[in-house]
This record gives sequence, C-alpha cells and structure tokens, in this order.
Amino acid sequence: MNVITSVFGNKRSLRRGLIVNVIIALLLCLLIAGIILVKEFYEHLEENLDAALLNEATEVIGQIDPDAAFYGLNPDALRFQGVNGAYRYTVFDGSGAVVVGGETSEAIQAQIVTIALGQPMRISLPGVRVGIGLKAKVKERDVYVLVSTYPQGEDATAIQEIIHEIEEELGWVVLGVIIVLASALLATQRALIPIQNLSDQAERIGPAAANQRLKTDQVPTEIAPLIKSVNAAFDRLEDGYQAQRDFASNVAHEIRTPIAVLRSSVERISDPTIKATLEQDVLRLDQMFGQLINLARADAAIKSSFSEVDLHDIAVDVASDAVQAALGQGRSLSVTGTAQATVKGHSGLLTVALSNLVSNALAYAPVGSEIEIEVLANPAGFRVLDRGPGVPDDLKPLLFERFNRGAQTNTNSTGSGIGLAIVKSVAKSHGAVVDIADREGGGSAFSFSFDG
Repeated sequence: MNVITSVFGNKRSLRRGLIVNVIIALLLCLLIAGIILVKEFYEHLEENLDAALLNEATEVIGQIDPDAAFYGLNPDALRFQGVNGAYRYTVFDGSGAVVVGGETSEAIQAQIVTIALGQPMRISLPGVRVGIGLKAKVKERDVYVLVSTYPQGEDATAIQEIIHEIEEELGWVVLGVIIVLASALLATQRALIPIQNLSDQAERIGPAAANQRLKTDQVPTEIAPLIKSVNAAFDRLEDGYQAQRDFASNVAHEIRTPIAVLRSSVERISDPTIKATLEQDVLRLDQMFGQLINLARADAAIKSSFSEVDLHDIAVDVASDAVQAALGQGRSLSVTGTAQATVKGHSGLLTVALSNLVSNALAYAPVGSEIEIEVLANPAGFRVLDRGPGVPDDLKPLLFERFNRGAQTNTNSTGSGIGLAIVKSVAKSHGAVVDIADREGGGSAFSFSFDG
C-alpha cells in the first residue's frame, strides 16, 4: 500500500470520494476568492485613479485667476498642450468654452456643462484615455477643469501588483490550504469510524454466530435505514439456514426407524447371497444417514459450547476405533507428532472429522501400507497421511464439496460424498482450515489446522 492509498484510501473508496470532493470545493473557493480579489483590486485601482485625477483638478483650480489672461495659466505648457505627460489638463469657462488646453471636442464640452458644483464626474474621452471633470466657483465665476490620462501599460502593472500581493500572502494561503486539507482528512477519518465498526461487526457474523446483528446506535442517521434492512436480510437468511439444518437433521433422525425395520426384514431372508448383498446396502444406507446427522451437527455447531480438548487424545481414540478395520483390510495405523496439542473446540465433532479423514485414507491406501495420523502443535491440528494414488491438482479444490466422491481417483469408491464435506464444515465451525497436499514419496496428506 503506497502513501497515497494509505492517506486518501483506495480508488473507489468513500474516503477518497469525500476527500476529493473537499479538495474540489477548496479549489472552487480559491478560484472564487481569486476572482473577487482581482475584481476588488481593479475597483480600488479605478478609485485610486479617480482620486489622483481629482487631486490634480483641485490643484489646477487653486491656480486659476478668472481676471487674468488664460485664467493665469500658461497655455503653452506641456500639461495643457502635450500628450506625453502623466496628465493632461483643460480649463473651461462657465459657458463650457475652452480657456486653455487641448480638449476642444464638442462632445466633451457637452458633458462638461452638466457637471454639478463640487461633484466630480467621469468624462467620456476618445480612445483609451480616462478623465475627471470638476466644477468650481472662483471669484463668483464658474470654471470647469478636466484632467485626463493615458492608462497604457496599466493592465500589466496591475497584474504585477496582484502577483506581488499574492507572493506576499502566499505563505498564509499555503498554510490555510494545509489546515483545510488536514481538517478534511481528520473529519473524513472520524466520519468513517462507524462504517469501519460495521465492517468489523459484519465479519463476525457467520454460521457459528448467525444471531449477531449490526448495531445502529452509533451510525449516522442516513445509514441507519440501510443497516436495518441488512439486519432484516440477516434475519431471513438465519431463518432459512435454520430451516435447512432442521430439515437435514430431522430427516436423518426420522429415517433411522425405517432403516431398523429394513434391517430386521433383511435378517429374515433365507438366501445367504441375497441377504449378504442387502445387508451391505442397508449398512451403507445407515452410514450415509449417520453422515447426514454429523453434517447437520457440524453446521449447527456453536462456539459457546466449545471447551478445551487435546487433539492427541482424539487421535489416539480414533486410531483405537479404526485399527481393527484397518488390520482387517491389510493396512496399519499409527499416531505420531506432538504428545499434546490443546485447542478450544467440540470434542465429538473433531473426532468425527478425524474419523472421516482416516476412513477416506483407508478407502484409497493400498494393501500393506500404513496410514499415519500426525498431531501438530504449531499451529495446532492434525494430518492424515496415506500412500494412495494421490489427488489430481484440478480435483483438490472440489474434494471437500458435498457429494463429491473423488471418482476420478478411485472408480471403485462407494462413499456417499459427504465425509470430507463434514470435515470442511467442522473446520469452518472451529475457525480452522483444511487442505490437501501431495505426500513426498507418493500418496496424499490431508491437513486440519487451527489458525490460532
């Protein structure tokens, strides 16, 4: 997991989605703030320009003498005739006629005469020039002053000033962005804690804890209806699962009485050949329903009923029960490995699982070979090793499925296909894992290991 994934979450995670949305919102806010900043800057720039023009106009008014020629001003001065200075001035009399200066346009004069006393007004000028007109009363006579300027290069200067301002505040901007992102990460992390708790709760729900449900007391109100719907679905699944287990268990138990009656009827048959054949059929039928009972018990196993058991003792008991049948088939049994391996589990179900593994090994091991039960300590568990034909790799994942008899490895197999499924079910109820591996020198090694 790289740094980006650890901080922002996986590609399609809710955490990454929330953080990305926060970042988009932050960028949008920065964009809007930038637009407002530029707009405000230009507004202040215009205000400053108007103030500068007004100051110039006020200064010129202070120099006017209506009784003197050209109002006491020098008409040949650069500021009245030139276009290269920072400002250009034009003075009008009370009728709007030009006294001194070069702004002689009738359109300008028409605007000038509309200026109210003491109220500066923007004057529309040809080209890009901007101007401010001001009316004053000097010696009881109305005079107008127009001050204009050429703002060429002003945009570039303004941009430079904006960049300068941003550079001065860049540190604070970066700090603000970091604080916002850190706050977003923290808020997202805290907001996802209830969802993570729900995920942990969901992982604990299973066949051995089917009655557990997701808690809604600490989840956001927007998610609570979803959790209630999920819990309702769990209720329906538990009911269906319980009905399935009850059906299998009830059928397996109820069938025992007809089987007993059938066995009694077979014993009264006089023909020894037919009798022997039917007895074998009844025996297999009885074994199959016995396996169904064990399977139902394994599926219904509850961890609250588990206790401390020693796997070595179970291995010895299973070997003792199976040794007579093994010797009768020309095979032998041995128990190896650690002398003590204590786990928390159901002694009866673990015995059934190991017995099924041993029975499977006896069915496939060649005459004269030995089946070894190895008790493991770290991790705790057991292995059953045989010298049979082995299991093809493509069949290994399927061998623990229900009603799979491994026909590809032994076409003479007459098993029910439930025995190894029971082993898998017992392992699942105990939090253990089952596996098949090739044994060195030939044969198979069936392992049943606790995760700890």
